[in-house]
Amino acid sequence: MDNITLSAIVNDPYIKTYLEAADKNFAAIGYKEHGLRHAKFTSKVAGNVLSHLNYSKRDIELARIAGYLHDIGNSIERHQQALSGAIIAKRILDRLGMSYNEILMIMSAVGSHEEKDMIPNSHITAAVILGDKTDVHHSRVRTEKRTGLDKHTRVNLACKNSFLRVNAKEKTVSLELTTDTEIVDIGEYFEIFLERMMHLKKAARYFDCMFVLYINKNKFL
Repeated sequence: MDNITLSAIVNDPYIKTYLEAADKNFAAIGYKEHGLRHAKFTSKVAGNVLSHLNYSKRDIELARIAGYLHDIGNSIERHQQALSGAIIAKRILDRLGMSYNEILMIMSAVGSHEEKDMIPNSHITAAVILGDKTDVHHSRVRTEKRTGLDKHTRVNLACKNSFLRVNAKEKTVSLELTTDTEIVDIGEYFEIFLERMMHLKKAARYFDCMFVLYINKNKFL
């Protein structure tokens, strides 16, 4: 079958099982949500990035598929999840009948979305990184506690809204965050997420765009 769609991916029972298992693995160690919600978020943002940058409809669909599948390897284990995910994605997409060229693009995006020390290897990979690493939000926090939390959890808990804005004309990719500074101060945000911001900067650079960070309407990068 040609032109596998995101709908086919979302409705595949095997993929749903893998993503639910991945989230359970993270829940068991008290980490933030990494399941269907995060998959949908990453998929949507990755597709929106390429849409705003005037890529083809098929490229947009492939970015959405790669974004949806990017964390599927967490169903097996966490430390090599990108490599595991690429292998799982290959087997699923091959079963569904996707062309080998498209499978390779998605495998590459899934397998390299955590490569923080290099410029992304494709527009699909760069779009997935922008979708994945901008998902900072209080809804990902599993606990209702407000005390005794680690900094990573508190940063997510403090984030009330996040939005990635792509401006093709001005060649900027802007992450706009609204955070509660009573939960976490700006310094703590950068202490936890500076490496992530550099990863986002490299992904934006792939598109010849500048990455900009706004927190509570104040520009920081």
